[in-house]
Amino acid sequence: MEENKPNTGDFSELRRRAEKHLPERHDDNPPVSASDGDLRRLIHELSVHQIELEMQKDELQQTAQNLAKSRIELQEALNRYTDHYDFAPVGYITMAHDGKILDANLTAAKLLDVERGVLKGLRFAGFVADDDLPGFNAFMEEVCKTSTPGNSQLRLRNAGEQTELKTVRIDAAVSANGEMCRLALSDITRQKEIELENTILQENLAQAQKMDTIGRLAGGIAHDYNNMLAAILGNAELALRKADPDHPMRKELEAIVKVAQRSAELTRQLLGFARKQDILPKIFLFDSAVDSSLGMLRRLIGENIVVDWQPSNELLYVKMDPVQIDQILINLCVNARDAITGSGRITIRTENVHLTSMECNRANCCNKPGDYVKLTVTDTGTGIDKLTLPHIYEPFFTTKELGKGTGLGLSTVYGIVKQNFGCLECTSEPGKGTSFIIYLPLYSKVVSGEEQLPPVKEVSSGTETILIVEDEPDILELVKDILEWSGYSALTALTPSEAIRKATEHPCIRLLLTDVVMPEMNGSELARKLKTKIPNLKIIFMSGYTADVIAGHGTLDDDLNFIQKPFSVDNLIKTIDKALKSWQPL
Repeated sequence: MEENKPNTGDFSELRRRAEKHLPERHDDNPPVSASDGDLRRLIHELSVHQIELEMQKDELQQTAQNLAKSRIELQEALNRYTDHYDFAPVGYITMAHDGKILDANLTAAKLLDVERGVLKGLRFAGFVADDDLPGFNAFMEEVCKTSTPGNSQLRLRNAGEQTELKTVRIDAAVSANGEMCRLALSDITRQKEIELENTILQENLAQAQKMDTIGRLAGGIAHDYNNMLAAILGNAELALRKADPDHPMRKELEAIVKVAQRSAELTRQLLGFARKQDILPKIFLFDSAVDSSLGMLRRLIGENIVVDWQPSNELLYVKMDPVQIDQILINLCVNARDAITGSGRITIRTENVHLTSMECNRANCCNKPGDYVKLTVTDTGTGIDKLTLPHIYEPFFTTKELGKGTGLGLSTVYGIVKQNFGCLECTSEPGKGTSFIIYLPLYSKVVSGEEQLPPVKEVSSGTETILIVEDEPDILELVKDILEWSGYSALTALTPSEAIRKATEHPCIRLLLTDVVMPEMNGSELARKLKTKIPNLKIIFMSGYTADVIAGHGTLDDDLNFIQKPFSVDNLIKTIDKALKSWQPL
């Protein structure tokens, strides 16, 4: 009977367990005589075998249940693996040696913008940007040749309508049997954008630091330059006033004064461009301010571009810092120059307009209806597309190549216009040029005094004692001559310590006219020391430095008088006269 047992495992163990259970079924055996040994043995064997079969059946059922459970667990694990594979943040592609895609996960299909089922059989190289294809081919050849994993960066062109290219990092490795190559694609487009933004920010920071350095250098140069101009202009004006109307040198002296004044204005324009001047609003003729900037603009733009100036020829007054007009025109004209290829034309036009309430409700236009000076700067350049137009006033926004611009020009113009309660608009079309229209409030009040630019009148003279402190001997001697010619009594000092000594010896001093930046101590410190000796002393500060440097020495308070070098004789005497009129005797 042993040979008829089914081969289901360890039969000795199975028989032992079956015999153990046999007594439990003893009552079920048919009665036999004790002498019938063969039959009894046969019945025993059949009973044991029956128990074995039942136990095997139970074991097979349990095994089937375990297999079913394992199959379910295996399917669940497979599903989890498939989910992790398909929805991984990295695209996976299996590629044959001929470059055809054998398999890809959903992330890879999304990166390539193709349905997953369509990818199989396509060549991966067909999704690589043309410029990056040679590099990709060389990279894959090296990986397959050496069987060494490697990585590379390239741009992908997708099959959809999107025109932007994705930048990916590719990690490639050859399979163990050498028949396939597996690629892992990581989308680093945003990372590259951030790197580019950081590069641009670093360039902008470097440019801003360079501009600040240039501004500081310009401020230092302006000090010496303004001191020299002050000596030239002051001596020429003083000589002109002393000369008879028919003096043979009068014409030459007038020419010197005119050139010195233009040189001073050129310095002011340079410092305005470097943004190193405090805002000093004045009332002036708008057309005259534009006209005075044309020479500098034409030199800046070049001979291949015509600057067409079309003034309004009306008495249009505005109240703002004249340097800001230079800044507006420089930024707009430089942008126009860069937009023009070859030769072209920039048209600058002014006119008087009245804006109604309806016109003021338009985007970017003025909030208050009324009369405005309209400045229009039009170029024949490449124009601005509709997507770029809304961003042109954003700081650091630029469409120029890296290193070609800071993106601060139009934001500066926008800030100046808004600061002066104006508004600006831009109309442009690719290939048809650009027009910037700026509206600045017309100054409608009656203009009087110096603001009306009257003919030169003789200034009043005085008899008070004035202490002059200046470390430049030429300037010191010039100011002394001007004051004495005007009737004042002038005391001079080359250093603050000498000034303190003379103030002690002459308590009759009524006004201190002092330079700001000097050895020993600055003008502000000197003024405080002399105020302890002469409490009612009036102070006028003078300097060839720029306003930001002067402010660092603590002198630009609202109640203090300040005169910028170079100054005219009239301006100096008027400033002194104004300060002394507020003087009250002790």
